[in-house]
Amino acid sequence: MEFERPPTLRTGPSEGTDDAPATPVPAGGFGVNEAAELVADLLAATGLVPPDKLALVRGRVGQSGSIAQAAVGIERVRGILEIEMTIPERPGAREPGALQGSITFDHVAFGYDPSAPVLEDLSFSIEPGQSVGIVGATGSGKSTLVSLVPRLYDVTGGRVLLDGVDVRDYKLDELRERIAFVLQDTVLFRGTSRENIAYGRPDATMAEIVEAAKLANAHDFITRMPDGYDTAVGEKGLTLSGGQRQRIGIARALVRDARILILDEPTAALDAESERAVVEALERVKQGRTVITIAHRLSTIRKADAIVVLQDGRVAQKGTHEELLRCGGVYAELYRIQITATKSANTTKTRSLHVVPMVARAS
Repeated sequence: MEFERPPTLRTGPSEGTDDAPATPVPAGGFGVNEAAELVADLLAATGLVPPDKLALVRGRVGQSGSIAQAAVGIERVRGILEIEMTIPERPGAREPGALQGSITFDHVAFGYDPSAPVLEDLSFSIEPGQSVGIVGATGSGKSTLVSLVPRLYDVTGGRVLLDGVDVRDYKLDELRERIAFVLQDTVLFRGTSRENIAYGRPDATMAEIVEAAKLANAHDFITRMPDGYDTAVGEKGLTLSGGQRQRIGIARALVRDARILILDEPTAALDAESERAVVEALERVKQGRTVITIAHRLSTIRKADAIVVLQDGRVAQKGTHEELLRCGGVYAELYRIQITATKSANTTKTRSLHVVPMVARAS
């Protein structure tokens, strides 16, 4: 039996450079299983291994490859763990204590690249217990803005104040413990509804979990499941609808009892019925909390106490839904576009319901 040596490709720096030498790799890139088969076939062809032992050889070769891959993975994880914290904590940083929830953006500037600022000289305030919507076109800086409150990034200019104190003067971990997030795509883990809600606060009692679920409009559908709160939701919550996953995510945020709640496009990926259920839940959770909602769908924030419109990294408008519609401008145009799109979609849907299939008659 003859074997043709597979052609090789070279990875790494090009020839002629002073960098480390390239590593030959079989064309197409052999995986662990292919390598195990090749070694076993070679051993069989040479007669070095009896046929009844080939399965054992394949298994051992495959295991060695898996161990090598695991070792590489461990080294990568170790490298990540050894990276120094990129958000430094100031010497003498203090505990936030019981926050009231006022937030002030004071001439804030920020850019991931210093030559391309995302936010420029941005200023506005949010009162304790106020609900504020943040809207704007894609790339206007909405998500970047709210990420500055828990210090996922630090400002490059100006200040973000929480209860009148620069957020950089607070201890980082304690600051983040007092802020809850609900993202567009809620991540659920393999486990029960109860466990996924309690992930926000592992020491939460069952009564606290149920109360958070009720506020999030999740209690009813949870109790209808076969084992109630002990029903497994599957990997990434695959047994639940998008709206149900989002409401469990809201309950997870609420069980932490954080004074500040940040919602990053919580209804963007939901259908109209699921959006209504989530918006109803959000109206409940606003009581006693400072809530910031980034919204693409303006229906999510119509009842907000104030709406801030961003354009090119600056505050273009601020007011209630009704005030912004009256004065025209960016918000009124966004609203007009969405209303037109909704009417068009509804008209198309209505027409499709009245289509009568034509049946050809035999001549």
